[in-house]
Amino acid sequence: MEFTEGQWALLKAYEDRNYVDFIRGHIVRDYPALANDPTLRDRLNAAFARTKVLRFTHDAPIVDFLYVEATTPGFYRIPAVAAWLHKSGVPGDQRFEMLLQATGKRQQEMKEKR
Repeated sequence: MEFTEGQWALLKAYEDRNYVDFIRGHIVRDYPALANDPTLRDRLNAAFARTKVLRFTHDAPIVDFLYVEATTPGFYRIPAVAAWLHKSGVPGDQRFEMLLQATGKRQQEMKEKR
């Protein structure tokens, strides 16, 4: 059986939608209040599309990216975050992981100052 280019594209779109819906299920399980957010599915789909633009290649950073989007809508559009994510020289998923590490470190420092 052979597929046309259009059929492959349709199959890939279906697979992507199922992937995002699967992750959405986990997000809603972990953050039940988000189950009532009518924008969540569209936001997650847009964030997933952004991971492709940024050339993420590993599942863990993609899932983390979707979780951050769920709890912080549009975070990747914040100018400083967008600039960081689009820096050249380092793969997108690695840049995102570095961002999470730096953010976590900063939050820990803030807690310690209290």
